[in-house]
Amino acid sequence: SESAGTRTAIIYAWRYPKSLNRSVMIAVNPPGNFLWDAKTADEQMGRYADLCSRDDACSRRTDNLAESIRRTVANMPERWLFLRIKTGNVRFISYLGLFESTAATAPASAPVTLDAWLSAAEGDASGFWFASVFADLLVPRLFVWGQYAEAARLDAQAARDYFSLGGPELDQNLARAATTFGWGGGRLVEAWPAAPGENAYSRVRTSEVETLLVGGELDFSTPPQVAARELLPYLPNGREVVLTGFGHSGTFWADQPEAGSRLINAFFDSGRVDDSLYKPQSVDFVPEVTMTGLAKRVLGLMVGFALLAVISLPWMARWIRRRGGFGWTAGALLRSLYPILLGLGGWFLGALIVLTALPGVPLDDTLLAVLSVGAPVGLGIYWAWVHRDWPARSQRAGLAAAAAGAFVGAWLGFQVTIGLFGLVTAIAGAVAGANLALILVDMSRARTAGP
Repeated sequence: SESAGTRTAIIYAWRYPKSLNRSVMIAVNPPGNFLWDAKTADEQMGRYADLCSRDDACSRRTDNLAESIRRTVANMPERWLFLRIKTGNVRFISYLGLFESTAATAPASAPVTLDAWLSAAEGDASGFWFASVFADLLVPRLFVWGQYAEAARLDAQAARDYFSLGGPELDQNLARAATTFGWGGGRLVEAWPAAPGENAYSRVRTSEVETLLVGGELDFSTPPQVAARELLPYLPNGREVVLTGFGHSGTFWADQPEAGSRLINAFFDSGRVDDSLYKPQSVDFVPEVTMTGLAKRVLGLMVGFALLAVISLPWMARWIRRRGGFGWTAGALLRSLYPILLGLGGWFLGALIVLTALPGVPLDDTLLAVLSVGAPVGLGIYWAWVHRDWPARSQRAGLAAAAAGAFVGAWLGFQVTIGLFGLVTAIAGAVAGANLALILVDMSRARTAGP
């Protein structure tokens, strides 16, 4: 693969000892193409537009899919209801979603992505909000782990050329916008260490190896016409298969796997290109899973749990004032199981505040988790513990102990794992911390009371 100057070869020679002189490359990305070209992306969108015009459901929504997308890109909504939409996030994650042509990779698939854009053109921006949040959760991980940056850095010189020449307005073309977002406007070139193979992979070199290039007709990431134009001429013994209706590599592996196995096995066995099992893949413009549907379900869940926390805590306080306290059974449940719901509700309330008014705060922020989980959990466990007739000093001590235990427990729990998975351990830590603190208060009260 190195001699061909490409990074996307999938070599099966270890399974086929007699085929060391053959290689198969799937979703081929020649050097310099980790930057998406606006003109090529328009060609790919034109293919989808043609399919849309011949699909009853899609053609009823738009006369010209490509033009609808262009208009919406230029006039993107910045809010859905009271929730902020980060338009840069939407452009980037939408372009990544266009890589795969079937719903097998939903929600990161072209049918789901296109549905969100058509819905936005019709006035429903809920899918954009979901995409915005999804990007907030996904994109930082790509850079923190170095997954995206290291792969892109192999095209450092191409990136310098790309951004020095300028191009279409950033808000007018998804390919250009996604490239600019992913490369930080070109600053990633100097911000990330140079790749060891940067110079070795900066150009294509001729290879005599028998090579089969496999590409999806609708692939936005590595369009097959790029491989045909920039790589195939350097492969005297190379051939290319373009799969109708297929997208990027995820579609290749997920759809019609028997046909893919025959194609690969036949080539390694004998050098034959046998794509006879493949059938043209259709694009479903009415996917079962949609970003708009997910957005509404997620928002309903968040609001529901937040309201549960907001309503139940005053109700618990009122119960204490009227009846003095909770019984042993109710108190045990309210101190063990119910705080889990309170923790979720508190975090969802905090997340809604962040998504509405504090766009710079990440959803997996430690302070957000500690405050939004610790406060309702500590207060809920305190109300389940306290009794109206106890001395004021004991009540104050219990409140302080429950709050401190919940905050410390939430902080410790959130450090156990990474990302939003830490929310689960933060809630568990807050529940354990608040209860442990109140047990210590009970022990102190018992010693003070004496025999």
